[in-house]
Amino acid sequence: MLKGNVPAVVSIVVSPYPIASTLPLDVTQFRTRVADSIQKWNSLAGASIHITSQNQGFLVHQSIPTSKIAYSLRYGNFGIDLVNGETFIEAAAGPRTVTRILGITYTGVPHSSLIEGDYTDVVTLAISAN
Repeated sequence: MLKGNVPAVVSIVVSPYPIASTLPLDVTQFRTRVADSIQKWNSLAGASIHITSQNQGFLVHQSIPTSKIAYSLRYGNFGIDLVNGETFIEAAAGPRTVTRILGITYTGVPHSSLIEGDYTDVVTLAISAN
């Protein structure tokens, strides 16, 4: 008997756009493309993509955590629960390569109403085979 085995392989690459690190906080954004997420899998049952926000959907001042700006993020056509994190099921059998756009929405705040400095959040995307 001859036999070979192919293990489950998954990968995710997030490619940010320049605006992701230079958000104009005083200008309202609506689904502005901040990154592309490219997922690959070869599993029969598809893959799960888990998305979390370190600051639960807020851009937080670098040293004054009470100074923050609420935002929402979309994964393709889907809103993301940034408070609790959210898992998206890609049920199609592999091998597959899927690209999803990450788009940010927030209401701009005049600079005179914010403390000077950087406002940040870290969004993490992870993939696993179903």
